[in-house]
Amino acid sequence: MFSKSIVHILLLFLTLWISSFHTFDIELTILIPASQRECFHQVLETGKTVEIEYEVLAGGDIDINYWFYSPTNRVLQSDFKKRDGHQTLKLEETGEYRFCFDNSVSRFNQKQVYFSLRLINEQGHNEDDRVTESWMNDVARDDLGDLQSKIQHFKDTFQRIWDNMEAAQRYQKAFNNYEVHDRVIAENNFERVNFWSIVHLVLMITVSVIQVVTIRSLFESKSAYGKLLRGKK
Repeated sequence: MFSKSIVHILLLFLTLWISSFHTFDIELTILIPASQRECFHQVLETGKTVEIEYEVLAGGDIDINYWFYSPTNRVLQSDFKKRDGHQTLKLEETGEYRFCFDNSVSRFNQKQVYFSLRLINEQGHNEDDRVTESWMNDVARDDLGDLQSKIQHFKDTFQRIWDNMEAAQRYQKAFNNYEVHDRVIAENNFERVNFWSIVHLVLMITVSVIQVVTIRSLFESKSAYGKLLRGKK
């Protein structure tokens, strides 16, 4: 009896560990060329709830067009000239869904876009977060005996830790996106400041040279430029 309960506990740990590798959570950072459209395809099942997030990190006016198509090519969601978006939708069809980002709003600048796709449950967690629930229900209470409550406590604790780690990971990703966006703005401002500083420096040197030449010409009797300034032929 004791060895059988130990086996069940080990199976619980193993199931929790393996489930971390089967969570449906896609995250990509892509570059979309100017005046181009990029689409991504994913096969999804009806009845699932999908959560989609995207954010333009860099490029042009930091905006983009977005479409979400059903397997029958029906537009389910769309955004126009948005910097970011967060949408949740319950799927009504099984098949290949299409996610498209359109950078036709920009003729010269490419856009760097981050987007994520994941399946969630009613509580907003990943759908696969509670894969141990069915396993626990299949195990008879008599097989576990007094360990039932302890295993349930362990399971709830591990699930809470998993949910907190997932939330922390998503917050870190969001903060990283903000950092990338701010760094791109800082680098662009740095380049812009350097460019106009060089332009102003060249203008100042040019004006200084012209002023020195003009003043010297006024005091030189043989200078053609000085004669022109003095109105003498």
